[in-house]
Amino acid sequence: MPPTHESAAAIEGGVRRRTLWLVFATILIDFVGFSVLIPVLPLYVARLGATSIEVGLILSLYAVAQLLFLPAWGWLSDRIGRRPVLLVSLGGTVVAFVLLAEAESVGAVYLARVLGGFFAASIGTAQAVVTDVTPPEERARGMGLIGAAFGLGFVLGNPIGGWLGAIEERLPFYAIAGLALANLLLAFWLLPESKPPRPGPMHWKGLLRSLVPAPLRLPFSFRRSKGRPEERRIPLYLYLFFHMFTAFAALEAMFSLYLNGRFAVGPLGVGILFGYIGLFIALTQGLVVGRLASRFGEARLVIAGLVAMGVGLFGVAAAPSYGWIVAIGPVVAFGNGIAFPTFTSLYSRACHADKAGEFLGDSQSMATAGRIVGPLWAGLAMGEIALAAPFWIAGVLMLAAAASFYALRGRLLDGGQL
Repeated sequence: MPPTHESAAAIEGGVRRRTLWLVFATILIDFVGFSVLIPVLPLYVARLGATSIEVGLILSLYAVAQLLFLPAWGWLSDRIGRRPVLLVSLGGTVVAFVLLAEAESVGAVYLARVLGGFFAASIGTAQAVVTDVTPPEERARGMGLIGAAFGLGFVLGNPIGGWLGAIEERLPFYAIAGLALANLLLAFWLLPESKPPRPGPMHWKGLLRSLVPAPLRLPFSFRRSKGRPEERRIPLYLYLFFHMFTAFAALEAMFSLYLNGRFAVGPLGVGILFGYIGLFIALTQGLVVGRLASRFGEARLVIAGLVAMGVGLFGVAAAPSYGWIVAIGPVVAFGNGIAFPTFTSLYSRACHADKAGEFLGDSQSMATAGRIVGPLWAGLAMGEIALAAPFWIAGVLMLAAAASFYALRGRLLDGGQL
């Protein structure tokens, strides 16, 4: 029989580890499913007659679907439980990738990617499961495991997509659908409910509110929390999520063009370098961040990681050769690997337990908004200012984020101490 609800206090030892690894697998499949498309999807939709603008729109629609529905999934998980939301997400991922594999028109690809973004939006719920089953002193390690899933998905997705796509162009999509189906079956039988359904009727106005993207709700959140410091933390954290991901998206979006334009590095070299950086992120988040957080504290790691990313981005912009990029990449990866999971851990502590899913969904919504806005300003800076301009600007933004976190520590942290 599939497991029923277990209270957070009862989820200990082997059950807790099993739950965390199932969440890890869920996020890994989501992100492999995203990154596996990078070398395959443009050629696939070009065969269907898509223009380059339509290819870009396909990628944007996926991000927009995530932006719209991340908080809604979190809101729902707070009320009906985490387990059913994650099971529906995995089932929907199977359907979305099968539809993509069977698509015979650009419109069908649009539909498949919108559905993919809609169901992948459960990342906030997965983070809420980690919050449910880990005590505060182990939270950074749990969030680091999620970050490791992102990094490993990035490392694996690109080469898997290219390899399977060389065999048959639809094979990567069927492979991800198969992995999601296997994970769905494992989760159905092994994943416990980490949060009981909330008693009483659901107030659907909350769902409608959650469908308003977090970036649009942020000014009103500041207004509502005026005079209540414990609630004012949430919009401040949400802004910083947007700020940091807007900066980091410049590297994700413009790195290939920069390496090709400045050092004549082709797609294979770019892919290998991305995998190399992703491997360092995965190792840092999976093996290092928990130990460092225990020794130095999460707040110090946030600042150190943001400064490391800022310095690393300056190094990318100033690098005189490709060899320097290879040497600088781990600095950026290490900064990313310690800053993002510890910042998320601190934010999760600021979230009220009965709204953790919704608030963590909001944070992912702000991160997704950053991934939409970041490539736009970075592309404009590269085209209108200079080839390296996105990385100089992103470095400044990362250092500004570190300075803002330090200046706002009195509001963001209990006691205001690092």
